[in-house]
Amino acid sequence: MLPTVSPFSNEWITSVVFLLGIFGLIGLSELARVKLNWTPELSRKFVHVLVGLFVLMSPFLFVSNGPPVALAIIFIIVNLVAIKSKKFEGMHATKRISYGTIYFPLAYFILCLFWWERQITFQISLLLLTFADTAAAIVGEGVRNPESYRPWRDQKTIQGTIVMALTSALLTGLGTTLFRSIAGMEPLELQLLVPLSLFVAAMATIAEAVSDSGSDNLSIPIVTAVTYDLFFESVGNGSVAVLIMWILLSFIMAQGAFSLRVLTSDGALAAFILGVFVFGIGGWKFMIPLAVFFVLSSLLSRIGKKSKKDQRQSFGKGSERDMVQVYANGGIPLILTIWWLYNPSDIIYFAYLSSVVAATADTWATEIGFFSPYVPRDIVTFRKIDSGASGGVTFLGSVGGLLGATVIAASAWFFILDVKVLYLVVAVGFAANVFDSILGATVQASYTCGGCSKRVEVAHHCDEPATLISGSRFINNDTVNLFCTLSGGAIILLVG
Repeated sequence: MLPTVSPFSNEWITSVVFLLGIFGLIGLSELARVKLNWTPELSRKFVHVLVGLFVLMSPFLFVSNGPPVALAIIFIIVNLVAIKSKKFEGMHATKRISYGTIYFPLAYFILCLFWWERQITFQISLLLLTFADTAAAIVGEGVRNPESYRPWRDQKTIQGTIVMALTSALLTGLGTTLFRSIAGMEPLELQLLVPLSLFVAAMATIAEAVSDSGSDNLSIPIVTAVTYDLFFESVGNGSVAVLIMWILLSFIMAQGAFSLRVLTSDGALAAFILGVFVFGIGGWKFMIPLAVFFVLSSLLSRIGKKSKKDQRQSFGKGSERDMVQVYANGGIPLILTIWWLYNPSDIIYFAYLSSVVAATADTWATEIGFFSPYVPRDIVTFRKIDSGASGGVTFLGSVGGLLGATVIAASAWFFILDVKVLYLVVAVGFAANVFDSILGATVQASYTCGGCSKRVEVAHHCDEPATLISGSRFINNDTVNLFCTLSGGAIILLVG
């Protein structure tokens, strides 16, 4: 733990002063923007760095995480109101739509909630968010002839990305040395400090690259925190070489999927991050079920690809998976794996397995159901609907979903060796698949295309907006898939 020097006898008084200090910085940025004609981008970076310095001081000012958590909640609410009312342009105004000022306190909230006791991890994560991200933005926007690329939705520059990587590595190395010294810990040996810095820098840089509308203010610190702790967990287990093997395997699988056009470029980057964490944290028992799901589901999606093409285009279920689709199916297993890193237990592994089983059952039911000779029926009304439409079920698709659930459960046999648990996982995973179909039939958005008059599940079709006819426009197929895997894991946690 880092030493604490509280300026007041009561931490809540400190938190009020802390709050007023941050508001003072925001007011100062507004004054500079108006009086000194600072651009909105410059004043926003000014606030970003100074607020970052403030929150970096929080472990030295607070013993408990209660006041910092409360401060984070206050600023999440304040920034939401400010964005909606278009106030404090010095904080929010950018050349593009950005919710970075929401993601920043949200990241601080998560770090305070879950990493407060791991204060060096906490500090390194905020260092990269405060300085490396800002340096990348300054260079990316300031270079005269930038080499641009678009890894996902936001356009990035090669120069900015290089600066992000170099600054992240430097800050990780220097920050680790500094904070370990302050905490009274032995300095980290150079042969560990260098790979740690490179590993954290690589993961943080990918997190920054695949951002959208300021989401890197959330992804950078969280990815950094997990990466940092994963490295030291591997050091403690004497398995750094094994971690390197998992990193290479994740890269090979992601690159192979991209080359085979199973994943888009952003989907491959997402799969790489997911693979590094899931494989690196959980080892074989986590890797095998996820790899079986990924490989076999990808093969299924390519079988009869031409015959499925028109249906996929109408219902937004292309054979190439992007980042959103990767995390819609793998996000809950990823969260459960990270939870297992900090609190390994059988029940968390069973929940992880159940969420992968749920994703597999849903995917296989869809892919195999495409080949049904009978028209699918709506799971709620039992009316005949178009093949490929969400909420539709067929006997063949249901058998396919049950088969997929069984295959994944069987892949974990050597790690569980309890038939009753495997039966439960299959049952829960298949039930989650049924829940997925019910959501698809009731609350998932369904549209009518103005061009071809077909029922579709995408907001734009035939190059024009489609008309919403049922469900919520905020719930699409990816949202339903996320709820499917969430329900699979949650049921196990509840009954366990």
